[in-house]
Amino acid sequence: MRIAVVADIHSNHIAFEAVLNDIRNRDIDMIFFLGDYIFGGSGSNETVDLLMRYQKQSQKNLIISGNIDELITPIEENADWIYEVNKQIYNELGLKRVSFLKSLPSNILIEKEGISMYLCHNPSDIEVFTVIDSLKRENNIPNMKGLADIANNMESDVCIFGHYHLFMDEEVNGKRFICPSSVGMPFNGDTRAQYIILDIFEGNITSSRQYVEYDRLKLVEDFEKNGYFEKYRNWSMNMVTTILTAHNYFGTQDHNK
Repeated sequence: MRIAVVADIHSNHIAFEAVLNDIRNRDIDMIFFLGDYIFGGSGSNETVDLLMRYQKQSQKNLIISGNIDELITPIEENADWIYEVNKQIYNELGLKRVSFLKSLPSNILIEKEGISMYLCHNPSDIEVFTVIDSLKRENNIPNMKGLADIANNMESDVCIFGHYHLFMDEEVNGKRFICPSSVGMPFNGDTRAQYIILDIFEGNITSSRQYVEYDRLKLVEDFEKNGYFEKYRNWSMNMVTTILTAHNYFGTQDHNK
C-alpha cells in the first residue's frame, strides 16, 4: 500500500495543485490530509475546493483539521484578537466551504496492514522539535525526550502529524513519529512544495520525502492581484517572504498592518 501524506497548505493553492498532480503520477492508494488549509493568502477558496473534490472522489482519502482552520470559531464569535485579513478570508470562503471545514475531525485512528496509525495535526503540547534557530528551522533537531514522553502514552504504533513544517521520521520507545513537512510553506530552507509517501508492506513502513517545484512568483502575483499587499502589507510581506525563502519570518512585523 502507498499513502501520500500532505499538510500545512496555508492557502498556497498553487503549491497544493502541483503536489496533487505529482501524487496522481505515483500510483497512490490513498491520501492523508493533515490540516492547516486556509488563512494564508488569497488561495483559501481554491484550496478548500480541491479538498472537497478529493473527498468526493474517494472516501479512502482522510482529511482532518488543523489549528489554523479552527480560527473559524473565534471569528464567528467576533473575538477581538483576530487579524483583519483572516476575517476577510473567512467572509470570502462562503457557507459551503466553512461548513465543510467545520465538519472535519481533529484526529483519526486507523489500522492498515496490521499497523495502527494516529493522524493528527499536532500530537501534543510537548514540542517535538528542539528550537535551536527560530528563523532557519532546518537547524532544529527532534526533541527526543519529548517524543519519549509522548510515546509512553501512545496507543497507536505510529503518529502521523503536521504543524511543524519540517520533515521527521523518528522511532522512539518502539513508536514511530512521521511529519511530512509542508506543502505550502516549508520552514527547512527548501522552497519546493514538500510531502511524504509511505510504503506499507508486510507490517513495515518506509517513508520517502518528496519535493515538487511550482511557480512561486505566480503566488506573489496572486497576492498583488487580490490587493493583499495594499491592504495587509506587513502580513503579506511576512507570508510571501516565508514562502520564497522557506524560513519563518512570522513575528518579525505587526501582522495587523
